[in-house]
Amino acid sequence: MAEKDSLQTQKMIVGIFSILLVVILIIVAGVEMKHSVSAEPIIEISGVNKRCVDCHTSKGVAVKAIEHWKQSVHAEQNISCIDCHTAQEGEFDAFYCPESDLLVAKHPTPKDCAECHETEVAEFTNSKHAHQFWLISNGDRAVFEFPMATKHGCEQCHNIGNMWPDGSVGECDACHAKHTFSKAVARQPETCGECHVGPDHPHIEIYLESKHGNIFRATEKNMDLSFTSNDHDEIPIDVPVCTTCHMDSDGNQPMTHNVSARLAWESQAPWSYRTVWDDENLGDWQMKRGRMESVCKKCHSSDFVEVYLLTADLVNLQYNEMRREFVRWNKKLTANGIVDRLELNDKFYSDPVLNGWDEVPEDMLYKAWHHEGRRFRHGAEMMGADYTQWHGVWEMQEAMVEMLTWAAEKGDPEAKRWVESNHPEKFIPFALYDIPGNAWGINSHSNTTPVVYNNNPDYWERIYQNVETAYQAGLLSDKQWQLWVKRYNDKEHYQGTKYKEANDSLYQFYLDRNKKDTEAFTKQAVELKLKGEPFWKY
Repeated sequence: MAEKDSLQTQKMIVGIFSILLVVILIIVAGVEMKHSVSAEPIIEISGVNKRCVDCHTSKGVAVKAIEHWKQSVHAEQNISCIDCHTAQEGEFDAFYCPESDLLVAKHPTPKDCAECHETEVAEFTNSKHAHQFWLISNGDRAVFEFPMATKHGCEQCHNIGNMWPDGSVGECDACHAKHTFSKAVARQPETCGECHVGPDHPHIEIYLESKHGNIFRATEKNMDLSFTSNDHDEIPIDVPVCTTCHMDSDGNQPMTHNVSARLAWESQAPWSYRTVWDDENLGDWQMKRGRMESVCKKCHSSDFVEVYLLTADLVNLQYNEMRREFVRWNKKLTANGIVDRLELNDKFYSDPVLNGWDEVPEDMLYKAWHHEGRRFRHGAEMMGADYTQWHGVWEMQEAMVEMLTWAAEKGDPEAKRWVESNHPEKFIPFALYDIPGNAWGINSHSNTTPVVYNNNPDYWERIYQNVETAYQAGLLSDKQWQLWVKRYNDKEHYQGTKYKEANDSLYQFYLDRNKKDTEAFTKQAVELKLKGEPFWKY
């Protein structure tokens, strides 16, 4: 009897566990199905919206726009065509749809978007994206180019800050592709790259050259850029895209459409200066820098971020000293009558401190700011080494040589002396900034070759005075100055020179390899003489 009861008990236990197992499997299957099958949103099309959709579909007008709208959050939330295209009689863009009594707006503006996105529109309106600088300082567009050339040129990009007749500013669909208004498209680096590209501000090229861009390209297939930034306590993607640094929440600060909130420099301007843009709302440059550092420190150590950004700051200050030389020469050559300004009806159309297009020093002045000078500064800020170096400072130096050579040919005695000089330091006729070492590590031999290091025993004392002057002028923070002085006081370590002798034998290994290389190219190329006659002789 006892054995029978025990058998029944075992059967009951097995039965209970079997039922539990089935229930668990059903729950797991349900969860997996929920993850793997995204329910199609129900798009309701009724009322006036149905009239729009039916008419556009039957006449084949902008049908794809309807398909794009169906993919949008707007459609999911029943935001219909007329909600954005609403219009009143007399409004600047009001018109009746052909063969219809429906009054609609041709251009939904930020004023319309603000009906639902008030904060985003207000933030954008206060940002540099909305600034009208291209109308206020427009020498190249007003003089060197001509209206037809700019319609699909500068106007197309600067339409992001369009001033509409209704008093609103901006073009939301410059970033949020109409009519999906996709966050993922807005976050795609190439969206920013539609305008931030080319010789004057190659930000997409710099980004793609950087480690950030490299990792993005390697991992983007598995990356979902459609997230709502403020819903996350941490940055939900493994590598930054443009909006990560300039707009998205990092968990410490909210997402913003004010792209000026985290920028500490006006490094696109003819002179680098600490930004004062919207400081009544955003705080001073140090607060803006603090927001950017907060993003950087989500992935990088504090020491790396602070040294990297301090070095980039010193590049901005160095640019100013180089530009000072271009301005000095253009003012001097203009005052001496060697360079003539553009003039019509007693009004000048070129400026010796800004631009000019028909004489070499003016052209060099303009490009050393607008093209090469921006690349020098922005490459340093965005980890784009090639743009800091070869597309940046190298081309600025070439421009200076061309300007001085031209001035010498025109008879300027100072320029002649410069051209005739054989001194290797003649390429540095401006004050220098520097920082002991760099953010990447310690190299025992990399700082043993610059002429200015080896030829000037007081080099670092001069640099100290320049960096101190910048700090006292408020261009560096207390924390940055202390960081710089710390490295200055231990510069033999940060420069790596205190480790030179210990590594001389290692360095000799590469000297020997280099000697072997030199012998190889000398034999294989320099000393190789072909027997066939050339086809033209000097």
